[in-house]
Amino acid sequence: MITSAARRGARSRARVAAGILGAFVSALTPTAIPVAAADDASSSRTAVLAQVGLESDADDFGGLLARGGALFDYQSYLQNFGFAVQDTHYSQGGWDEDVPGVIGIYRNQRRDTLEGLRAEAGVVSLSGHARPIGDITWSDRPFETTGIELIAAGDVVGTREALERGISYGLAAASVEQQFGSRLTGIAFAGWQPFTDGNSRSLLRARLILGIAPEEGLSAQVRWRRYSSSKSDVDGAYYNPEHYRNWDAGLSLRRHVGTWTVAGLAGAGRERADNASWQTTTIAELRAEGPLSGDIHLTIGVLYNRAAGFANSPDYWYGMANIGVIIPLTR
Repeated sequence: MITSAARRGARSRARVAAGILGAFVSALTPTAIPVAAADDASSSRTAVLAQVGLESDADDFGGLLARGGALFDYQSYLQNFGFAVQDTHYSQGGWDEDVPGVIGIYRNQRRDTLEGLRAEAGVVSLSGHARPIGDITWSDRPFETTGIELIAAGDVVGTREALERGISYGLAAASVEQQFGSRLTGIAFAGWQPFTDGNSRSLLRARLILGIAPEEGLSAQVRWRRYSSSKSDVDGAYYNPEHYRNWDAGLSLRRHVGTWTVAGLAGAGRERADNASWQTTTIAELRAEGPLSGDIHLTIGVLYNRAAGFANSPDYWYGMANIGVIIPLTR
């Protein structure tokens, strides 16, 4: 469905524009193909998790996330609960800011369709303020060709000015996926994004996916999105046009390589803020996940996005890389 991309957007430098994971991610993704059953554990155990993420952009603004925690009643990476502590170190030039936090984790999803609940929720300390953060998605497939998702999310706004002012945002959204025949899928997304500075945005997104070579996991897609802001002036805390529109088209690949699942996206399009001229955008993304030795689960992702839509610069770009590992412990 569309939420992974949405979330990746939320966590990225472009998180001020509504998150989705993005990204990609930052856009809408169809229901994921689950990895092979090699990750299954025959009995519940305890596992440790670790994650490191790095982001940077054309404005020399960067973030380094470090997270570690424990998972209990661990049956697989799709069924567990636990907690983690984290710190994100932001920097730009000679300025830096740390945003530490703690989160709770719960995941209970079917392996074949990924229906169920995936949730992370907690609190961070930002410039003397306690701010809630989270990423919660519930998904269901009432019919074989129809899927729905309900989404709630929140995070800090990733700019120097917004961090110094303690600005964060929330997100409430829903999406519907509908298959038309064996090769065509349509996805629609609508959401509302309130900010702690009094601003809010209404979000709309749509996506069409055409299977070109389904046996190879290759498809073509066209994506469209727009948002409208309730405030035209946020005192320069973050990029905030009153109206923003974007469309792009490209190719995506998702397939199994042994016991691993590999997904990629490459595309280009156009964007427009308010009454400014249309600008060219490009996006490239790669994600891989699967088991290492035994049932250790590894996730790797990289993203590159060139777009003026997230900063007041026609040559703006944003890049992100992250790696996460879950290591079940022997009883």
